[in-house]
Amino acid sequence: MFTSHRFSIGDDSQVGTARRGVAEICRKHGLDETLAGKISIVVTELGNNLARHGGGGEIVVRELPKGPDCEIEVLAIDHGPGIRNIAEALRDGYSTGGTAGTGLGAVKRLSNSFDIYTQAGKGTVVRSFFGSPERPSKFEIGGISIALAGESACGDGWDIVESGTTTRVLLADGLGHGPFAEEAAREAIAVFRSMKSSSPAAALDAMHLSLGKTRGAAASAVTIDPERGTLQSSGVGNVAMRVIHEDSAKNLVSDNGTLGGMARKAVDASSAWKPDSMLVMHSDGVSSRWSLTEYPGVTPRHPSIIASLIYRDHRRERDDSTVVVLKGLG
Repeated sequence: MFTSHRFSIGDDSQVGTARRGVAEICRKHGLDETLAGKISIVVTELGNNLARHGGGGEIVVRELPKGPDCEIEVLAIDHGPGIRNIAEALRDGYSTGGTAGTGLGAVKRLSNSFDIYTQAGKGTVVRSFFGSPERPSKFEIGGISIALAGESACGDGWDIVESGTTTRVLLADGLGHGPFAEEAAREAIAVFRSMKSSSPAAALDAMHLSLGKTRGAAASAVTIDPERGTLQSSGVGNVAMRVIHEDSAKNLVSDNGTLGGMARKAVDASSAWKPDSMLVMHSDGVSSRWSLTEYPGVTPRHPSIIASLIYRDHRRERDDSTVVVLKGLG
C-alpha cells in the first residue's frame, strides 16, 4: 500500500510546514542526512515556486518501500499560469521573482529523476524522485492517493505485484473514508498480495470472503502479460479502469456490489494490451469525465505526472482520491 502525504501551499509560511513534514518522513525511514537534506531543499524550492509563482498549490510526497530501503517521490501541483519557457526556468540561477534563482534548476540537479508538464493558463506539475535508477523491466508506474481533507487515514489503497511475465494491479476503495475505510483497503491488499498467481476475479472473490470482518470495499484488479499482449480485468463497485491506446480508449467493466457485503461472483474480462498501451485506474473520489486530450503532449511524461493532472482537475472534494497510471515502455 503506497502512502501519500499532502501539504497545502498557499503562502510562504506553509512551505516550512511541508519541509518539516518531509523531514519527519525521512527520519522515519532512516534516510541519511545528505539525502534528507537534498529532499528538504527540493521541497523548499518547489514550495516557494507554488507560493510565489503558481498561485498556491500542493506538495505531495509518496513513500515507495524497496526492500529495507525507501524511495521518495515529490510532486508539486498547481493551477497557476504555467511556465512560458521551461528550458530557461530550469537553468540554475534563473529567477522571475527577484530571488536567488536556484528554483527548478536546483530541483532537477538534486533529483535522481525529474519530469515536468506545464500548460499556459492551466498550471504545472513537477515530479522529483529520489532512489535507484528508474527503468522497470516492463512498465512505468505512478500514482497519487490523497485522503479526504481533515482525515489522517486514506480509505483508498493500491498495490502492484510482478511475477514472471505478468504484472498485477489492484485499487481498493474502502467504504466511506477514515480509519475504518483504510482498514478495509489494507485487508484487500493483503489478500491480493497473498495470491501471487490468481486471476483478477479469483483475487476479488477471496477479498470478498475476507472483507466481511470490515466495512467492505469496492475494488478493481488487472493482470497484464505484455509478452502475450493480453490484459485480464475484474471489478466490483465503482473503481474505474480505462485502457488507452494511441488511437482509442476503452472503459473496462465493473459489476455492482461491495466486497465483504453484497456482491456476485466476480468475472474476468479480456482485452488487448499493446506496447504503447496505458492503464488508468481511479477511485470514485475522481470524476470519470476526463480525457488525455485535455493535456496535449502528455503521453511521454512519467505516469505520476499524468495521475497528478487527472487528480488535480477531476477530483471530488467529498471523498478520498486515488489515480494509478501504468504505461507500457513501447
